[in-house]
Amino acid sequence: MKKLLIIALALLMTLSFAACPLGGGDDEQPPANDKTPAATPDEDIGLSDKDLEDLENALEILEALKPEGWSENNYNMYIYDVWDEDALPDCLPGPIEGMKPSQTSIKDYKHDDLQSDYSVGLIHYNSHEEYRSYNVSFYATNDQLLSYVDALKANGFSGGTSDSLEEDTWIEFHFSTDGWYVYIFFNTNDDDDGAFDGHATVYATDSLHERPKTFAGTPLPQTGAVSYDVMSYFYIESYNYTTDEMGGFDFPLNTNDAFPDSTEQSWWTWLTYYGADHEAAKAYTQQLVNEGWTLTSEYEDYSGDYYSFLEKDGVYASSKCYGGYEHEVGFSDMVENLSY
Repeated sequence: MKKLLIIALALLMTLSFAACPLGGGDDEQPPANDKTPAATPDEDIGLSDKDLEDLENALEILEALKPEGWSENNYNMYIYDVWDEDALPDCLPGPIEGMKPSQTSIKDYKHDDLQSDYSVGLIHYNSHEEYRSYNVSFYATNDQLLSYVDALKANGFSGGTSDSLEEDTWIEFHFSTDGWYVYIFFNTNDDDDGAFDGHATVYATDSLHERPKTFAGTPLPQTGAVSYDVMSYFYIESYNYTTDEMGGFDFPLNTNDAFPDSTEQSWWTWLTYYGADHEAAKAYTQQLVNEGWTLTSEYEDYSGDYYSFLEKDGVYASSKCYGGYEHEVGFSDMVENLSY
């Protein structure tokens, strides 16, 4: 990331030169009858010799900092067989001893997706221009992968996986910290001819959707990454007693609007936060209690599964976490709608 910062500064310097006004200010204009030599091309664009020298140095910096061996196509920038820590965000740990790197890549805003799958893990976008991700792939043993997971947690990430390294052919991990979401895909079918237990790809993105602050005036979690742009589209499911039909409707977030009317319908809705563990689910339960909700039931087991049910003024809420990486928050006019 330090290398990328220097590149950005060099680009900014280059653009600042391009934005220079033509010639000097009014107080620098020669008298109308002053016979001065014709302006040189350099003077025409408002650049002094020092400006030109700085511009040339900036361009040289850009060229010099272009990572050796990197390539680029319409879908990403990449380099094979290298774990390029300078190109990755500082929040990501470096390699664990014994890992075998296979690729470092960057998907920037300008890069499209080959299959138009605009997502990073379980975070989804409408187009390739809405997100970027920093990726590193490597072969690892199970122990090396778990050591990397521990290093992520040491860097402030929370989350995990509901899958077992001993049972599945591929494993997914989800982590988040303030401003970042990390998705790890571990394919145990690709083991480098038995030298490792599998091949991992780490995807990190800071292109996170805005987390809503309230639902019907009730505070919402501020931990984890929401899976889509809920601020632009938030949907409540419903069952109409009169027509005996399932349906739904939009509902605004971040307002003090009352909960939906339950006179002629039953309604329910869920919000999911990825990379949020059971501690986040427990903390949110306590937050609702502090807001005047009554805790009616609570469950937690050794695997990290957790759920709670709460009630306030005829509305029910639930805070759940299964597998240690996915926090679900639900609201309904009937507790049965939250008990799946």
